[in-house]
Amino acid sequence: MTTTLDQNPLGQKIALEDTALHINRIHRQYGGLTAVDLDEIRIPRGKLTALIGPNGAGKSTLFNIVTGFDKPDDGSWAFEGTNLAGKQAHTIARLGMIRTFQMTRLISGQTVLENMLLAASRQRGDSLTRAWWHPSWKNEEAENTERARELLGRFKLADKAETDAASLSGGQRRLLEVARALMARPRAILLDEPLAGVNPALREQVMQHLTELRDAGMTILFVEHDMDAVMGLSDHVVCMALGKRIAEGTPQEVASNESVIDAYLGVHTSGNHRSPMPLAVTSRSANSKVPTEPVLRVSSITAGYHPDRPILNGLDATVSAGEVVAVIGANGAGKSTLLKAVAGLVAVGSGDILVEGKSIVKQEVHLRMRNGIGYVPQSNNVFPSLTVMENLRMGGFGHRRHDDAIARVLDMFPHLKELLGTPAGSLSGGQRQSVAMARALVPRPQLLLLDEPSAGLSPMAQSAAFATVADVAESGVSILIVEQNARECLAMSHRGYVLEQGKVALSGSGQSLLTDERVIELYLGAMKTKRANQLMESEKESSEHTTD
Repeated sequence: MTTTLDQNPLGQKIALEDTALHINRIHRQYGGLTAVDLDEIRIPRGKLTALIGPNGAGKSTLFNIVTGFDKPDDGSWAFEGTNLAGKQAHTIARLGMIRTFQMTRLISGQTVLENMLLAASRQRGDSLTRAWWHPSWKNEEAENTERARELLGRFKLADKAETDAASLSGGQRRLLEVARALMARPRAILLDEPLAGVNPALREQVMQHLTELRDAGMTILFVEHDMDAVMGLSDHVVCMALGKRIAEGTPQEVASNESVIDAYLGVHTSGNHRSPMPLAVTSRSANSKVPTEPVLRVSSITAGYHPDRPILNGLDATVSAGEVVAVIGANGAGKSTLLKAVAGLVAVGSGDILVEGKSIVKQEVHLRMRNGIGYVPQSNNVFPSLTVMENLRMGGFGHRRHDDAIARVLDMFPHLKELLGTPAGSLSGGQRQSVAMARALVPRPQLLLLDEPSAGLSPMAQSAAFATVADVAESGVSILIVEQNARECLAMSHRGYVLEQGKVALSGSGQSLLTDERVIELYLGAMKTKRANQLMESEKESSEHTTD
């Protein structure tokens, strides 16, 4: 048999004969934003393939498309030779390709066992024409129950069979989702962040089960931000950025790829690499005077979305008056959670948050906003049905002389003056980001929290967003900014924190972190180091066998 093997500049090396899922020229656009623009991806049969990339890369959108939960504007894809374009989600599932979701989708009020039984496909009792024949579906239900209990035992959930699925921990919910997917007897499983929110003990258990499934011949494609997990699990890695495939190959090859490093950290700002995006501002001098009195002090906080699964673990940070402080780190490190904890959107389990020396940890969100904190979330940050002017007035709600404040803000955002009567939902991504930032500045905050202001924007719009942030900082507002483009963000920041697993792993001036190789290691280094060690051990074992 002739093997068709492509080797292109992106590192693709999967033969068509070994391909389970073949994705070909998929394009998906939402308004003016291109979410996915892929040429080709081949997912190898019987292997663990990781799909990685920074926030907004298009990974979950691609998952939704290939599993029938979203429709592309153009393109085709096939699973084991069957064209899936235009097929509905349930049809794709019946063909043997099952997915899980980033947020676990269990049915509350139903037991763990009942959740399992619902996943069995083509049950006779589901058909009105066959349901009347009692022995037929009764025997099948007994067989399904036996199989469900067997899988629950395999995933160490047997003692939870009669428990409401809603009572399970995060790790147990992940295990149940994988076990439930197996009830459909799939040939391939697509997992969207299977380790998100899972405690270390259950994390290893999930990884072990995935490895065992791969060893049994299962094709697995998974999205994951934990690079240690990617290193420990994957046989093959595909990296996406801005909707495109930028690299593909072994974990070591992908982790060493300059395009991948640029995608996670932003483009290089020096050396012989490609030029950075043009900015209207220059890097802050290391000798610039910064007031030492902290506007914000975060003291040893533990915070998260579930009391028993904290994202932040004893984190400390400060922001001084007039200072720009960057918070960077790999996806899932806790960056956005930190902003939400300061804004009051995430419960703080322990520790304290002080603004100008006063604790706000027990204050409600609206009181924090009135007391000088502005917050601009990454997404859903405008009222789409309201005009730009109405959005700005919402920012001044409850404040006196908000018309004067709006006029002041419009002087900072002059391009919005021509858009005041335009519905915010019809604006481009960069324009919406400007509206969101302007609205947050109307009540004159002393501290502005910015979550990924450049995410999903075109290069030109990203440049404008960074220039705007610099202008806001020059006006005297303190800024705590989370940003995926680490290089550009550090270049304009007085100081920065690099988070890892909910803690501060590195801190320093923006300029020092900009040239610190340890920053790259915290993003991708564990992946590279572990792979190198594994290869060394493999070569050592091979050498010993040869000697014997």
